[in-house]
Amino acid sequence: MASDPSPGESSGSQAKKTTKPRDQKIRKGVRNVHLATLGWNFVTAPLVGGGIGYVIDYYVDTYPWAMVVGLFLGFVSAFIDLIRGVR
Repeated sequence: MASDPSPGESSGSQAKKTTKPRDQKIRKGVRNVHLATLGWNFVTAPLVGGGIGYVIDYYVDTYPWAMVVGLFLGFVSAFIDLIRGVR
């Protein structure tokens, strides 16, 4: 009985075989959630960039240039995130 593994323990090869498909399933699920959020990134990143640009325009009186630059940087940010997410 002293040589029997406790109920929480199992042999190393069995533990690896049982957790590997589960780990792959979890990783796939996390990746799918990340890919699903990329669509929202195309909406929010330009809006945030444009909003920050609008505030800068309001205080510096350069309307609409900072807003245009903010929108452009938001779209660039969204595309970079898309490229990273697809890899």
